[in-house]
Amino acid sequence: MVIIYLVDGARPDVMQELIESGDLPNIRREILGRGTFRTATSCFPSTTGPAYLPFLTGSFPGTSNIPGIRWLDKSAFFEKRWGRDSFRSYCGYEAPYFNDDLPKDRPTLHELFDKPYNIFSMITRGLPDGHDLTAKVKPGLYLRAHLSHKWEKVDQASHEHLMLGLDKYPEFMFVVFPGVDSNSHLHHPHHDNTRRAYRYMDFSVGKAVEKLKQQGRWDETLMILISDHGLTATHTHFDLARFFKKKKIKTLEYPAIWTQNPKMSVMISGNAAGQVYCLQNRDGQPVFGDEIRHLLGDVWHELMAREEIDFITWRHDKDTIAVGSAAGEAWVRREGGGLVYLPQSGDPLGLGKLDTPLDRQQALDATFDSAYPDALVQLEQVFSCSRTGDFVVTSRKGFDLREVYEWPEHHGSHGSLHREHMMVPFVYNQQGWDDRPARTTDVFSTVLKWAGKPAVNNTDGKPLC
Repeated sequence: MVIIYLVDGARPDVMQELIESGDLPNIRREILGRGTFRTATSCFPSTTGPAYLPFLTGSFPGTSNIPGIRWLDKSAFFEKRWGRDSFRSYCGYEAPYFNDDLPKDRPTLHELFDKPYNIFSMITRGLPDGHDLTAKVKPGLYLRAHLSHKWEKVDQASHEHLMLGLDKYPEFMFVVFPGVDSNSHLHHPHHDNTRRAYRYMDFSVGKAVEKLKQQGRWDETLMILISDHGLTATHTHFDLARFFKKKKIKTLEYPAIWTQNPKMSVMISGNAAGQVYCLQNRDGQPVFGDEIRHLLGDVWHELMAREEIDFITWRHDKDTIAVGSAAGEAWVRREGGGLVYLPQSGDPLGLGKLDTPLDRQQALDATFDSAYPDALVQLEQVFSCSRTGDFVVTSRKGFDLREVYEWPEHHGSHGSLHREHMMVPFVYNQQGWDDRPARTTDVFSTVLKWAGKPAVNNTDGKPLC
């Protein structure tokens, strides 16, 4: 059997520190006593929902045409302004649409295992009736936690349903613990409440292992503890949609989706990444760099120069993605069956020139230890998506891109390509797996191979075992 603990928002440095201090004794004894602690890269945008896709489908957000927790589809928008598929926010009543939005040719692990069970994940496609164990309690629990700013009872419900689920002798369980992420947003990633959420997850691991030993199943169980993204503390909000509105550009954003005849749309993910759509031309086609500059004029240059902005990225042409910041512009280009990184007027990603075409694994190897791990592949995958904005804005550490409609106020953010958002802990009770730099997309194929299931070919990851 396979159990994936999705510790939403967990940072590898915080988890490692708590393990070394003895605050996570069950993980240290039961998992690492026979297993491995390593790191992996998440995906862009590094945000809940889209960043669950690698685990359950083996796909990047762009591959799945779900480029963020909020998005707009320009073609659908101009065809039918209020059509169901014109725009989306999974942070509310549209969350159930996530399963319908998944490509039909991308099976989920729920569809590939005989007895799958889910706890608190929004990806539930393929689950038999009654196997989404928290379907009935999730709306009420999440609402109360959001209003009270207390997420302990949600994590407790995760654990209680996990223990009940083990009595059903499952073949696969995907279990979300949202407390680390929620407390990181409410406080910061190193806050006492956040650390308490890590410790409760460790308590759950201990009880689950104890029960599996009683059932005689522990030795045949693969247990993975992993996160979908990291977080950084936020001290200043820069509301990207309000920036455009103050420039007299009518801007559609959530929840103000009633805006009439918008010229721009801003869709924020994790609060540190924003999809921006130019709606002046009503043909639904993507807008390239020169046209973006023409449409925005001085606004473009002002945005690029702001201290809150880390970088902006856009389609330079059909084979080239541009990355620009106050440090200059560089290109990520498809050449010779691979990717190259070519500084033009600067090197905003700090990678130097990479002019030999790199395949996806080579590109990860070359950037894994950088400030923007896996940036080349992540920019390529997100701009392969028809729903991705004409340009994407990311904020610097300490800043985010949403304020007016964000309640409660966020003191922690994620979503960008920055290292502290992209690197996640990857802990499992096995040894001897391939030690190459890994992505979260590799988990899907690894789980299938370990469990003896047929491989799925159209994925963005490769097995590690």
